[in-house]
Amino acid sequence: MQKQKYKDSKGSKHLYQIWQTENKILCNGKLFTGSENHKLLASVSFITIPSILFYIFMSPEFAKTGQNGYTVVFVLIQITIYVFLSFTVFMDPGIIPKIRPEYEMNEELLNVPQKYSKKDYRFIMDSKMFTIQAHQFKLKYCSTCAIYRPARASHCPSCDNCVVRFDHHCPWIGQCIGRRNYIYFYFFIMSVSFKLIFVFGVCLSYIVEESKKRSVSMETSDAISLTLSNNPVSIILVIYSFGFSCFVVGLWMFHTYLVFTNMTTNEYLKKHWLIDSKNPFRRQNILKNIVNVLTCITQLKFLELKQCIYEPKEYMQSSVHTQNHLNEINDSGKYREEDKIQVEFRGKQQQQQNIQIIAEIQS
Repeated sequence: MQKQKYKDSKGSKHLYQIWQTENKILCNGKLFTGSENHKLLASVSFITIPSILFYIFMSPEFAKTGQNGYTVVFVLIQITIYVFLSFTVFMDPGIIPKIRPEYEMNEELLNVPQKYSKKDYRFIMDSKMFTIQAHQFKLKYCSTCAIYRPARASHCPSCDNCVVRFDHHCPWIGQCIGRRNYIYFYFFIMSVSFKLIFVFGVCLSYIVEESKKRSVSMETSDAISLTLSNNPVSIILVIYSFGFSCFVVGLWMFHTYLVFTNMTTNEYLKKHWLIDSKNPFRRQNILKNIVNVLTCITQLKFLELKQCIYEPKEYMQSSVHTQNHLNEINDSGKYREEDKIQVEFRGKQQQQQNIQIIAEIQS
């Protein structure tokens, strides 16, 4: 899959227009989603279609017995799910900006064919070491993003980004889960779990109650069959909610364990902290772990997609401007305006990276 490269016909360049990523950028850099939106649409369908069936076929049955509260609770849970899902998908998970080479920031060099082979450009980066809770950590260098990754950060091959406190790349919504959107992801799967448990309980109770009423004048098996034939959606929702709850509720409980122990899915699967190696990020008690993990949205955002990084000037307005432009190019002691912007932006990138590493160590 070829990476996106957004261009503006007017010539002015913002970061989202030249940022090389697998993410899908929306609203001129104001929002962006993960790299696999088809998976997101499939997940939304699995959430929405059963909800519509519940509202159409089950809500009228509850209204007949004066149980409208079931419908109200169901709608509130459904709204909560959509809210947390939106924040999870559209929020920056904690992407660390890449350090891009000169040719990627130059309008003319972008049009020149480039031959690149990793074996022709092999080099070894010096390691950077630091200490957390008497544990020695090595800052890993990402050759793709050309940056040193802070502790717990990792490069997502699906989205082609380095993410702070990388938890995992969610295959159900096609988005990275990192330090800034983990809290929304956690409450999203918790809301879905509550919904599945709620639907399973109320639909099963409906089948039982209706069957009891009919069993007065017929056999119990016949009463159950008649209830299901009159409203087959009820048993469909019971099967749906039970089947998905086995996975979703289990996933929620697993992430609850990770929150209590201040661990990420990536660390758990790779067994970073074995029995004989204490997790240096784990706080003294569960409450401090919860506060540390679920207040991650207060972390700084380092990816500003609307930031202007290339703004060429019109030098060809007159012959005088043309001559001045040529003189400026020949003068090695001067920079063009866009070169200044490029240099300043690269310096700001490096400064942001250093701040990010320090902030992650201190947290």
